[in-house]
Amino acid sequence: MPDATHSSFAEDAHPDPAAQAQAALLLVESLIHSLLDNGGLTRDQALQAIDSAHEVKEESVGAGKEPIGTLNKSLAILAGMRRSIAARDPV
Repeated sequence: MPDATHSSFAEDAHPDPAAQAQAALLLVESLIHSLLDNGGLTRDQALQAIDSAHEVKEESVGAGKEPIGTLNKSLAILAGMRRSIAARDPV
């Protein structure tokens, strides 16, 4: 397990959850693109992972786990990420 003192979270006494979420999403998308560039992941595998996340979010609609506005924003973000990955040439 990583040492918490080496985490960027340890440096921020008053973290902003929205900023953290945005940074995390950008990091994940960047990692996907990097894995695609380096052959660690195929485009189809990346699209399947995004589709899986989309399905999980859609299933949460009936469970009332989050406000519909938040859900719709999440689905839109995943759709944008999917378009970004789908536009790449297959490797």
